[in-house]
Amino acid sequence: MTLKARAQEKVERAGISNYSFDHDILVMCGVRYTIEVCECGEPDCDGVRLRKNMTAMSRILQ
Repeated sequence: MTLKARAQEKVERAGISNYSFDHDILVMCGVRYTIEVCECGEPDCDGVRLRKNMTAMSRILQ
């Protein structure tokens, strides 16, 4: 399963329906998230980490 597919599964499992993908960036409720591999090793970890994409936010503020 690709990282993007795992991120989509994570979002849907959380009950979020207002999302889309812009290439490899997850967009939820207008906020952009970078999808990364999580290697924390926790037993319940799904292997996906979502980080707010600050690059897009800084462009908006300029």
